[in-house]
Amino acid sequence: MSMVRTLPIRVPPAEGEALDSWVEAVAHRLDTYLKDLLPALGILPRRSGVPGSRWDWAVALSDTEAEAIAAATGIEADQVHRMTLRHYDRRALSLKPHSMTVNQRMLWGRGRGSRFCPSCLADSAGRWKVSWRLGWSFACLTHNRLLADDCPGCERPQRMRPHSGYGIPVPGRCANATQGSGTGPRCRHALHHAATPAWTPESAVIQAQHLLNTCIEKDIADFGIYAANPQPAAVALADIRAVAARFLMVASRHPDLLSDTDLVGGIPAEVLAGLPATDRDSRFPDRPGSSAPLGAAPTAAAVLAALRILSQRNVHQAGQDMRALLDAARSLVSPQAAVLVQSWGADISPYLKTVHLAALVPRLQFNEQLRYRTITAAPSKPATGVSAAARRARKIPTLAWPWWWLRIAPSQGAHDVIMRQALSGMLLLVGSRLDAREALARLGSELNHSHMTRMLHVLGHSGRWDAIQEALIRVTDYLDATDTPIDYHRRRRLDYRPLLPDEQWLSICRTVGIAAGQQRRADTVRTVLNERLSALPATHATEAVRNQMIKFPAWQTPALAESLDAVARAFLDRHGLADEPLTWQLPADLLNGLDLPGPDPDTIDPAALHQIIRGRTRSSTAAAQELSTTPAAVRFVLAHHPAPLRERTDQGWRPNAALHHARQALTHDELTQLYTVQEHTLKEIGSRIGVSPRVITTLAAEYAIPLRQPRQPGHRRTVHIDQDWLYEQYIVKHRSATDLAAERHIALATLLRRIKESGIETRERGGRSHQRVLHHDTALQRVPPLLRPAFTGSRARARLERFAVAASYDSLNKAGKASGITLATLSTTLRRLEEDLGLRLLERASPSTPMRLTDSGRRILKVIRAWQDSEGNKTS
Repeated sequence: MSMVRTLPIRVPPAEGEALDSWVEAVAHRLDTYLKDLLPALGILPRRSGVPGSRWDWAVALSDTEAEAIAAATGIEADQVHRMTLRHYDRRALSLKPHSMTVNQRMLWGRGRGSRFCPSCLADSAGRWKVSWRLGWSFACLTHNRLLADDCPGCERPQRMRPHSGYGIPVPGRCANATQGSGTGPRCRHALHHAATPAWTPESAVIQAQHLLNTCIEKDIADFGIYAANPQPAAVALADIRAVAARFLMVASRHPDLLSDTDLVGGIPAEVLAGLPATDRDSRFPDRPGSSAPLGAAPTAAAVLAALRILSQRNVHQAGQDMRALLDAARSLVSPQAAVLVQSWGADISPYLKTVHLAALVPRLQFNEQLRYRTITAAPSKPATGVSAAARRARKIPTLAWPWWWLRIAPSQGAHDVIMRQALSGMLLLVGSRLDAREALARLGSELNHSHMTRMLHVLGHSGRWDAIQEALIRVTDYLDATDTPIDYHRRRRLDYRPLLPDEQWLSICRTVGIAAGQQRRADTVRTVLNERLSALPATHATEAVRNQMIKFPAWQTPALAESLDAVARAFLDRHGLADEPLTWQLPADLLNGLDLPGPDPDTIDPAALHQIIRGRTRSSTAAAQELSTTPAAVRFVLAHHPAPLRERTDQGWRPNAALHHARQALTHDELTQLYTVQEHTLKEIGSRIGVSPRVITTLAAEYAIPLRQPRQPGHRRTVHIDQDWLYEQYIVKHRSATDLAAERHIALATLLRRIKESGIETRERGGRSHQRVLHHDTALQRVPPLLRPAFTGSRARARLERFAVAASYDSLNKAGKASGITLATLSTTLRRLEEDLGLRLLERASPSTPMRLTDSGRRILKVIRAWQDSEGNKTS
């Protein structure tokens, strides 16, 4: 570098000028040969063994060479580097690190040659821009015209070799040697005479070149599919190159295929006319487009076709546009090679792969669409491995969650069990590398691949496949991100054989007041409970039991449901699962906004369904027809809101219902008081609550109350009557002796004798002593008129109080537990109150909505509380 001296005459470089153009301008100004000028600039001859392409020092300089040129010419070394292709390294091209030559297999790098703008050469006296050497340059943004490829005189490309050192360069003139000569005469044709088409600044060609230039200069791609997540320029250019290569392949081998697509829309005719007629115009004929096209026209056409796809902001719209290109390519190569994105280049981005998957959607099978998550905004290859699939499988029941599968399945019927298992298996296919067989095996399902294929076919042709895919993907995303309360893998491994033995079943039947029936009924309930806890299908149940399982929700009662819940809870507790709920459902909002084919069970009114199912219609199928829904939806609602039985009909009590009624009407203490203390007979006690003496006998045995021995003939029964009670009822409350005798089930003369024996003065007989008149005067007059219809029979005040307490809870189950009342008793009490008042007071709870008061319920509750406050004030 010490040998370099400052040049006597300095020529400043033009804006964006290439190094070789500037050196030639300096040589022209100094009127000297390049072979004499280059050593003066510090550019030494190349050593042997260096590739010929490296002789083109306009590609890149070493730091030493750049500093030498800077010292000789007075410009900055950084400016010298910007005049070479090194300025675009890793943005618009890739230089090999050791040889510093252009890698022609990446980013459309051009190792030799340059296009040019004739108008720019005319305006700048023949100064060349370095950007013209890029494979991405095809138009001039200053003059809005296509760049020229060849000299109009010799019709050969420019700057394929460095300018000869034995001659003085002439800027703006062709430096190619004449045909057949090496170092002989030069063409010297004026390059500004080259003719190229021009357009307006708004034309597609000019806008495409402007987009590329902006990306390269800013080194950022933020258009189209990259807008949401901007990428380096090299990423977008690699994708453009990959798509453009496919376009050029079709254009060079079968251009007629392009006329039937929208890919050529918006591409000027002058550009389309320049597309290569054969693959011989490409350096790699077997892979057209893999290297930079030789001409500006095919480059512009290919870039426009690629940008038509990649400029779409929606991946699926971009995929739809790419689909036409893939269809055209399929007719030229094998179907597999046409769609394999791996052959498009190792440097393509995940964004292009996403668009490619979106383009393949019509060709993918339904299970592949789930695997690649094609309905999402960013389809991708399966990412979930074996370990991740195993974690997800623990959160998925073998039989899909009831409410969820009802919403997704387009129809329910004979294949319900198969569809529920298939839907669970599909959750393992989403974004996973598992096949259908392995997915089902991980869930403990006995279905095979054909079952899954058939159910996917049903869903795929339901007309709601997009919504179903979205639902499946939402659920898998939720499961992967959330710890669910139930480990279904552990549930599947429990031994359920000890669940609900026959003795326990018979005890439950006696307690809840239902008939035990034959052994098949016990097997049915046991299988239902097994399936509910394990989420496994009852594959080993007999056909008769499976038929009864379908009918079970219709004859299940609230009391039976409560008892079975207690059995299930105790079973799980014994197995160390006290922290797990009996069952669990997915959040309902996961399906918000989706147009799914299945019915919504939440739209079924439980009260209306109970009236139907306990009326003349006894089957879920008939109820579904009346409610315009499916039998499966009806069974789901009945499973969560069991219909109370009508315990007494015109034909009498239902089996075991009388005993159940007696349990609800008489507690242990009440029966002891009536039978042991007051010495009423079994018949008298039974008449009091409307059952037979045999029922009272059975109840006394359950309560362990010993029965009296039958009286001997002639023995008079002693009836004990408390004197304080008698005084309060007869004197204070003005009840008639006739009414009191009837209440105590004794003769009137006996009661009058007890009055006299107690020293109580008897009243005169008359209308004012009649019980109904007295009761009306003393009791109902203090009751608000709105509540008076409820005062029928006994315990009217208790029914009103229970309603007031239950109104503050979001379900009857919680209200009953807080009040120490069984769910069946509370349901019966509130139903009786609604019948007496003739009003609907409560909207029962559903899996997705809490229990709430109706308008009538809020009005009644307000009156009850005001009445209670007034009664409390009077008492105080």
